[in-house]
Amino acid sequence: MSDALDVGVTGIAATLGDHICGLYSTEAQRDQIMLPFLRAGLAAGDKCICVVDGAESHQVVAALDAHVDAGNCIATKQLEVICAPDMYLRSGGFSANEVIGSWKAAMADVMYDGRFDVVRAVETWSRREVVPDTAELVVLESEMNRFLPLFPQVVICLYDISRFGSGIIVDLLKTHPRMLVGEMLVENPYYTSPDALGYGAQRTGSQTRDDEIEGAAKWYFDETTGSI
Repeated sequence: MSDALDVGVTGIAATLGDHICGLYSTEAQRDQIMLPFLRAGLAAGDKCICVVDGAESHQVVAALDAHVDAGNCIATKQLEVICAPDMYLRSGGFSANEVIGSWKAAMADVMYDGRFDVVRAVETWSRREVVPDTAELVVLESEMNRFLPLFPQVVICLYDISRFGSGIIVDLLKTHPRMLVGEMLVENPYYTSPDALGYGAQRTGSQTRDDEIEGAAKWYFDETTGSI
């Protein structure tokens, strides 16, 4: 089994264990990343999990149906499309530990099933149905970097920057080793390991935070040349 996975965007290959972040400002931009990623996974015989915020699961299935038999993939459990509240608000509130537990349970089910060598997951965050506390969200995204190496998987996290605002960029850069920028997958120089991030959070003052936001925003703008 090769570690390289087709992301569905021409010329881009992910690696098993990748924790990737992408930003979007319209549903069309979201779908340009999410749908090809899922189609490529289904065509490759991978297990695909899609968690959507602000969209109905049947809308995702219908969009996929134009290229693959998504209904059959749902029936055979190759594809799962989950509404965000069902994944993130199972106990009524948003908890990083509970979400990590849900992902571990999902991966355990896949391993027990035994039919799939690779899991592809895509999460969309739009603050429509689930409005997480930012600090708790950062904990979740950071701790995902401990969880990902445990299973053969790739996770893409898509954030609606028009609803989160540019202030979230520094947190996303600190917690995602790779960024999806246009039609490129780039190494993120701002990524910070979970252990280092936990220590840094205790000593980061407001001025340092402002400097980080400015530096991260400049780097991302330079990479995207204003594409978001």
